[in-house]
Amino acid sequence: MNDFVLQIKDLDKSFGKSKILHKINLKIGKGDVYGLIGQNGAGKTTLLRLISGLMKPSGGNITIHTEKKYTGYMPQSCRFDDNNSVANTIRFFAALKKADVSDSYVLCEKLRLDMGKKVKHLSPGQQKKMQIVIAMTGDPDLYILDEPTAGLDPNAAFEMMEIIKSIHGRGKSIIVSSHIISDMDEICTNAAIIEKGKLVYDRRLEEGYEIKTSSVPFTIIDMLTQRYSLQTNESKTVLSINTDKNGISQLIKELTIHEISVFEVSAVNVKSVVQRQMRENRRMDNEYNM
Repeated sequence: MNDFVLQIKDLDKSFGKSKILHKINLKIGKGDVYGLIGQNGAGKTTLLRLISGLMKPSGGNITIHTEKKYTGYMPQSCRFDDNNSVANTIRFFAALKKADVSDSYVLCEKLRLDMGKKVKHLSPGQQKKMQIVIAMTGDPDLYILDEPTAGLDPNAAFEMMEIIKSIHGRGKSIIVSSHIISDMDEICTNAAIIEKGKLVYDRRLEEGYEIKTSSVPFTIIDMLTQRYSLQTNESKTVLSINTDKNGISQLIKELTIHEISVFEVSAVNVKSVVQRQMRENRRMDNEYNM
């Protein structure tokens, strides 16, 4: 049995002479919630469309290992038949999946979505609700969600997050793109950062920690980096380490032995990952402009 529901190898995508994605390699495990992060134009939506099958890659491979032959795709924006009803729209997509529609109707009732209302009369929040119902139709094993809470009011955004948590709670795998970092922190088990079409970060969040300390001398930093996967900020007062809890305990003991004060230890989250990458980008820009 394969431990991964999605494997991407050396994926390229170009439009004419413009290369959008460069050699993307990514694996998503069963039950993972992969947060896809990047600025506008970085290639996130293109990658999600490639995974969903709406686009063909220019090179490389995408392999999906799921029992269901379809995914639960929720695009950032889409257009439906305005004059069709909610019920008929959901029934149409259920037929494409050859899936039972009864559970989708039950979910509509829970979300207070009027199945008799025409699509053109739905508010933006109701449109999003219908999209997630369509994505969940047939109970797929892999979900692809592009900005699922974008444009929603706080109540609707909270409701959407609860739905995503319930999907994850059933053991499903999710790859989600969002600019709302607080949302990502609530649900993600992994984080991946795309910059200018390249994957620059890909890691499980629970494997990383940040330690705030007094300034650590260069000699001690050099000694520690020989035994740990360790990075520091410019002032050598924030240590970023990839290890488990046992590794953190051992590192703290070593810092204490060398009379380094430890002020705070925290597990890496999406926010800290993004902040670290921004610091690294600024450092590289400064070096380039020198």
